[in-house]
Amino acid sequence: MDMIPPSTPSMPTLSNRSGRRYLRAMALCSVFVCMSFINSPQALSEGTRRIVSVRISHDPVRRAEDLKELSRFDVLGISVAEGMVELHATNKELKLIQESGFQFEFSPLNQQLQREAVEPYLTPTDVINQLSELSQAYPQQTQLKTIGYTRRKRPIQALIISANPLNTNQPTVLFNAMHHAREVMTTEVVMHLAQELLKNYGSDPETTHWMKTARIIVVPQVNPDGNQLVHDGQSMWRKNAWESDGRTFGVDVNRNYPTLWGSCNGSSASKMSDSFRGPSAASEPETAAMMQLVLNERPVANISYHSYSELIIYPYGCRSEKNPSLELFKSIASDMKANVIDDRGNKNTYSIGTAPELLYEADGTDIDWHFREAGVVSFALEVNGRMLGFQPSFSKWRDVTVINQEGAWKSLLRRSLSQGVKGVLRSSQLSDVSYRLSLVKPGLREDFTGGDASVRPFRPRSAGGFIFNTLLPGTYVIDIQQAGTPIKSIQFSVAKDAVTDLGDIRL
Repeated sequence: MDMIPPSTPSMPTLSNRSGRRYLRAMALCSVFVCMSFINSPQALSEGTRRIVSVRISHDPVRRAEDLKELSRFDVLGISVAEGMVELHATNKELKLIQESGFQFEFSPLNQQLQREAVEPYLTPTDVINQLSELSQAYPQQTQLKTIGYTRRKRPIQALIISANPLNTNQPTVLFNAMHHAREVMTTEVVMHLAQELLKNYGSDPETTHWMKTARIIVVPQVNPDGNQLVHDGQSMWRKNAWESDGRTFGVDVNRNYPTLWGSCNGSSASKMSDSFRGPSAASEPETAAMMQLVLNERPVANISYHSYSELIIYPYGCRSEKNPSLELFKSIASDMKANVIDDRGNKNTYSIGTAPELLYEADGTDIDWHFREAGVVSFALEVNGRMLGFQPSFSKWRDVTVINQEGAWKSLLRRSLSQGVKGVLRSSQLSDVSYRLSLVKPGLREDFTGGDASVRPFRPRSAGGFIFNTLLPGTYVIDIQQAGTPIKSIQFSVAKDAVTDLGDIRL
């Protein structure tokens, strides 16, 4: 999952807690790890971190309370079904956790704190080399781009995959991974996705159709600087390599996007925190590179891969924000859930919802910015369950995980490309042309409309005026404007599993 919340004020005393907390504290005789161990001569120093599994309530309301209380610590992963949360905590923090009445045990995931656990996984150099190899092996179906450079001058690369990668007058779907450095499995998933598309082009009908009618862009490693720190021995490093006063503190790249940046206590202003949102919105080169890629390529849909917790998350990360396209997000997320396979080999088990519904608030994330600023139907997908952690055994879990994830990305491609509206805006001045979509029937604005004032009007997906939007079935109106002035409206209908072609729209 790696959606670490901000630092918050210190724990209240027991006398200030609810009766439920008091009763929990009275049951400490059943706690998994006793204070006597923490205070023993063999105990580690107060600053040493270990991974612990903490019990939380199964009741939704109490679970939310538990997660809010635990959100001051480094939350790694969660299992709603098991009622467990993993924390990365110091001995000092363990005392605070126990004083709050939570039961916990040391996790087997502590063995992943050794460097050897990450050595088989792709390094930044490996990613560059493999992307180059794919580009050379499939020169007609790929275009390799460097979309930016990190603070330590490492390239951030994107591979465009299509039967005609230079044709921008077709819908684009984006897949990215490793905003967070320690989430090493995510890069493997996206690299496997690219390899599967290219390998199966011309032999698998569905793959061939996707590549003939769309462009698929993969960014396997958004944060190579941070990942290099992981491979250099800091296996729990999450952020990038931002420095202050000659010391590397790092910024959480996925709390650095401008949309809702620092707005709902879903990140931290402290550079010591693992959720440090940065000195300003979009301050980081990794963030800027991904924003520019999205603004240039205008993708229709996106999956941002994270780990771990087996979740499918959609906008918004702040509880106060209303998603005007909620029904479309739920529909696509449900399809992904029905097809992705969990670590136990089962389908239909991933939890879906917003970050506040599943976890807690998270501001400044990429999926929120994608949707509000660029009209991208964007999801964060958390691969692997809580007992696999960030760096599962490569030999045992790498191939299993990347194959299990095929159902999710294939579902996104099917849904985002097979139902909606397309057309081409024709005008001598397209630079200031935009449009909104709304349902004809009132009271159904939770379908994908783009009519909510918080979501920017759509821009053409290409310099040639190409438009494409994934929609639920229904009757819509497209309102086209130039420099903010309405110039044309067209009513159309979308049928199930069909894309309505409006053809040339002359303005």
